Amino acid sequence: MKKHFRKEEVLDYVKDRGVCSVEELQTRFAVSISTIHRDLNILEREGRINKFYGKVTIKDESELYRSRINVNVELKRRIARRALDFINNGDCVFIDNSTTTYYLAEALCESSFQDILVVSNSALVVDLFLKNKNIGFISTGGKLNKDCDSFIGPQAIRTIDDFNGNKYFFSSRSISIDGGVSDVYSPDELAVKNRMYGNARESFLLVDSTKFRMVSTVKCFDLKDVQNIITDSNIPLDVLQEYRDLGHNVIVV
Repeated sequence: MKKHFRKEEVLDYVKDRGVCSVEELQTRFAVSISTIHRDLNILEREGRINKFYGKVTIKDESELYRSRINVNVELKRRIARRALDFINNGDCVFIDNSTTTYYLAEALCESSFQDILVVSNSALVVDLFLKNKNIGFISTGGKLNKDCDSFIGPQAIRTIDDFNGNKYFFSSRSISIDGGVSDVYSPDELAVKNRMYGNARESFLLVDSTKFRMVSTVKCFDLKDVQNIITDSNIPLDVLQEYRDLGHNVIVV
């Protein structure tokens, strides 16, 4: 089993049981103790599990989402600042509720743009735009998903349908040639992503280099459907070349 697929299966196994031991995981997945520790260390760095005294538990979704905002912050800010180069005065911009695009919203609010309209389902970025009088902001509204600090559901979809976006900026937990752009299973969140994508003329995936060659539970988009990928210079050269050889526009900062 490829390691990125196994990592997600390990996560699903822990979710099903609530708590389990490292030895139990080693036996279940028939790998060495060092291999299962590597998988768990990656999941812990991603903020998806807690490890203590040989036991493993899942972080609850709200704790998980908020912890991800503080992971790879400088990489996310670099990517966000580069994304600004693709925004023009007069644009209507869709921004999803990912932690990377939170930093795009932050960069936008610190920019000199005068005539931008931002449409987002993120509950966290609302306070940012309260401080900027020059950029218009539309919250999709809808049902508040307290685990992800986002708005979802039919009301959010109806609001998105009111706008024709020039650009859609989004992120995801994983990207790979085989698995496409993937994330955790959340149908309501995926519905919002898909509607923003469908109502925009051009899409930009903002992903830091740690997310490549990873696969999460649900495919959000095929790679062929993503027009632009912005990432940081820590991306391995062989991975970068692999994507460019397949014709993907990968912008490195």
